Amino acid sequence: MSETEQAGPEDAAAEVPAEEPAAAAEEQAPPEAVEPSPAAPSDGTEATGATGASAPNDLAAPRNGDSRTSAQDAARAAARREVGDGDFTRYQQARQQNAPNKLKRSAVANGSGSAFYAEQLILGGDNGVETQVLSVSALLVAQHLDSHQEVEQQAQMAARLAAQHIVVLAGQPGSGRQSTALALLAGCCPDDRIKILHSEAPGILQTLCRRADELLTPGGFVVDLDNQPLKLSTLETLGHLARKHRAFLVVLGELGRVDPDRLRPHAFEHRRPALGQVLAVHLRRLLAGHPGACPEPDCTTEHTVAFTARMLESQQVQRTLDGAPSVRSVVEFAELLAQQIHSEDTSLSDVIGQWRGRLRRLAKQLLQVPAETSHGPVLDPHRQAFRIAYAFFHGLPLSDVFEAGAVLSATVLPRYETREPAPTNHVFERELDQLIPQEMRASGDAMGDGRTDDNPRCARLVDEELMHAVIEVVWHDYDSLRDPMREWLTALVAGPLERIRVRAAHIAGILLSHDFDSVYRDLIRHWARKSTAYRQSAALALEMAAAHDPRMVGRVRAQIRSWLSSPRWEFQDSAARAYGTVVGAQDVADTLWALRELGTRPELAFSSSVAFSMSWLYLAGAPGPTADALDRWLASDNDHLAKHAIRTLLILSRYGAGPDRRDRPVLADTAMTDPDRAEALVRLWRHALMGQDSSTRAWDLLRRWLLAADADKELAAFLEVLVPRIWARPLALRAGFYLGMWAGRHPDSHTIRHLRDQPPEEGPLPAPRPDDTPYEEETAR
Repeated sequence: MSETEQAGPEDAAAEVPAEEPAAAAEEQAPPEAVEPSPAAPSDGTEATGATGASAPNDLAAPRNGDSRTSAQDAARAAARREVGDGDFTRYQQARQQNAPNKLKRSAVANGSGSAFYAEQLILGGDNGVETQVLSVSALLVAQHLDSHQEVEQQAQMAARLAAQHIVVLAGQPGSGRQSTALALLAGCCPDDRIKILHSEAPGILQTLCRRADELLTPGGFVVDLDNQPLKLSTLETLGHLARKHRAFLVVLGELGRVDPDRLRPHAFEHRRPALGQVLAVHLRRLLAGHPGACPEPDCTTEHTVAFTARMLESQQVQRTLDGAPSVRSVVEFAELLAQQIHSEDTSLSDVIGQWRGRLRRLAKQLLQVPAETSHGPVLDPHRQAFRIAYAFFHGLPLSDVFEAGAVLSATVLPRYETREPAPTNHVFERELDQLIPQEMRASGDAMGDGRTDDNPRCARLVDEELMHAVIEVVWHDYDSLRDPMREWLTALVAGPLERIRVRAAHIAGILLSHDFDSVYRDLIRHWARKSTAYRQSAALALEMAAAHDPRMVGRVRAQIRSWLSSPRWEFQDSAARAYGTVVGAQDVADTLWALRELGTRPELAFSSSVAFSMSWLYLAGAPGPTADALDRWLASDNDHLAKHAIRTLLILSRYGAGPDRRDRPVLADTAMTDPDRAEALVRLWRHALMGQDSSTRAWDLLRRWLLAADADKELAAFLEVLVPRIWARPLALRAGFYLGMWAGRHPDSHTIRHLRDQPPEEGPLPAPRPDDTPYEEETAR
């Protein structure tokens, strides 16, 4: 969410919320807690217990907000108006593109769906998804086959792929899914006809269905869904297209987002093989030709066999394997062990420690000051800043890395450094290969012929965990870097590009997991008191802290509850935003209570944070409870709740039902199978269409629904029954006016034409609200 969020009149100019005079005063922070715990306070507005109770000195906001706003309150709130809810879509897409694996895995584990489908409903636009087709060399396939360890049900997987040309492997990243996929495809087609279909955007399978004639050729294809969901109808369509084009498809999905039970018999749960067997096969492969190339005179095949057996039987090695995070890490462990074939067994502990701390040592090596450079014994500050930016922005376009690195090296670091003389600056000395050493970059970053694997080209680390290692090293090993780091992250979250802002907030969240008290006091607390972009970043930082370290969940929830109880509207708004994250989705009932409590307060009447969080909660997997809450808000005596409900409708009405039904509004899709939801939807639309601040956008969004129905017979049949009930008295005259105008603009729309020919329905006359247009005026129009 950016600084421009819908809250006031539709044509109001965007304003950055102004700090009140009282808000500008610094709060006195108590000393840091010695023992970090959910009960440890961080400042005067923070929680003092795991239950979220506010500190005794905090002035908790009233539980039932007064719906009447004084003239003074209205004047103060007018300075905080925020407009433009269209940024919700861009913000959610930036979150999905940014989310590191730790955040995505946490969401899957908790069933909260952090990377839910969030596609803006665009009618008549180009919904194509950029897809790359990458060839896999026969040599790479042979290497995988040579070291692949069969997993459970692999024979059934192979039989299903051979018979139906498609199979789904649902497992956690790092379980060896890609190796299994290559092995399965090698059994059905030549090794030199295996390819990978890749896309950074959601909806790759739907794109594949539409462009099957172009993308599918005889051979094998691996399609990684990342954390996207998958439905049986899409899978069956792909199977038909694969058989038609004599192609074989292996789809990789994350367990939790892809349910094998619902996709049977096409899907299987992929469990990683026994890690001991993985270590054994790679250790034997690495040492197979060692005696012939070893300079040691007594090195024989018997020696290598004995060394391998000794390593595999070692209890130290077995305990180390128990804590291995992935199959890939076991392969790296095998490489380290193979290098110790002529070392004493007493050095095994050092080898294990070296493997566990390899990324941290690499991070220190990348940032350390070299013995001598062209500018003396100082590492070029541009190079050091760019390496930090490259690590922090792993997976994002290089343009983001250049921009963030320039802010750190040219804007932030000079304020903390004194250089005499100033280093010379030659443009052509800044080649990427010199700035980023080879041991830092992934081997597939660029192909041998100069072509890139991705477009735009992105930063690719040799291991994603290296990003976390660099963050830890920068924060803990370079004391003088702490202040520049805080200033850098603060500058990034104030920038215009959503991707950079979200990633900067995630980095701050990782720092919270390392040092909650210090980072909260010196960084997050200040963000939560500033403008919209900062408050949103503070909420995302807390989300990332809980995802990176599950032990922080209680501390984070207590902090959010403390913001809710704060007398400052900025902290209250930050709390509303924080409930629209994975943390809020973990306890839907408590989140709905908290958002209702925040929604009653006059201080948040002009903010869309409550509506954004309600929309996120609906899309993240709790549509039923969220819709029920919105219906209750409409009937509430508190006028602010009704406004928040209408804003939520205006946000959600632009979202599709999923990748396989992009043009069907998600609200309509839910109501089509539930009469109670349909009744609640009618009430929401009527209030939105009659609201003074929401009317214009509501009519336009309803027009988009009708245009979407032209290509969806089920949706058209539903809307032809629902819409006349929405347009009943006193909206009949205005509905006739809009239908006539729309019919002229869209002469080919049969849905609009059919509704125009229907007589208006009679409906109850609801009690007018102070902000609604008088019904006598409505009828006169």
